[in-house]
Amino acid sequence: MLSNSTLRRLASRAVRGLHRLTGRRAEVDYRRWYSTWDLQRDYWTIVGPATKEEYERLSLVKLKLLIDLGLTPQSRLLDVGCGTGLLASALHDFLDERGEYVGADIGSEAVEFCRSRFGRPNFSFHVSEMTKLPPLIQRFDFIVFYSVFTHTYPLETAALLREASRLLAPGGVVFADLFAAPLIEEYNGDRSAVEINPDYLMRLLEGSGLKADLIDIQSRPRLGQRLFYQFTLCRSDNRLGID
Repeated sequence: MLSNSTLRRLASRAVRGLHRLTGRRAEVDYRRWYSTWDLQRDYWTIVGPATKEEYERLSLVKLKLLIDLGLTPQSRLLDVGCGTGLLASALHDFLDERGEYVGADIGSEAVEFCRSRFGRPNFSFHVSEMTKLPPLIQRFDFIVFYSVFTHTYPLETAALLREASRLLAPGGVVFADLFAAPLIEEYNGDRSAVEINPDYLMRLLEGSGLKADLIDIQSRPRLGQRLFYQFTLCRSDNRLGID
């Protein structure tokens, strides 16, 4: 029987192959993927890492990045696309009783898995939609989109950021990464990997009340870059500011 990691690689290759041969985009159905995955046996491969040890290492790396941006044990954090709890795993021992973690994912199986795995009273998990966050009433110091916008199309990305802006506390930070290809007009790719022209995304966000700051750039093995942004609420007007 093929392993989950092998199936994941084969599915990704099939998506890319169909696009090359036909020009049509083959959509990856993440909800169906979760519904057929054995999360009790392997909860790491489906969210990227090849091993449990890599999953745990990456969890700490992501926590360190957020601490560098100002995360404290008392912070209130919304983790969009929480998956099987990669970030929640590190935050479980980092946040104190005054802090709060809320995870959201489109995969109901992932949400149920996280609910069974993380039992602290200030940790909760909710099912979200592709472009709509759960109907939460609290405001957050941090709203995190780790490896979410690498799989959403530009209009979906802009919709999610506008959703995030209504849940962001004053002085709060939205953190996100995306694949960038500045030479394309709008975007390229499919659900397995979406590359976007950053200027196009910023135009979509005009009037959102968010200010975008590029904080890091990483080269990718192939053409393009991975950009890391922090978004904050504009103070003076309702237009997107770019530094």
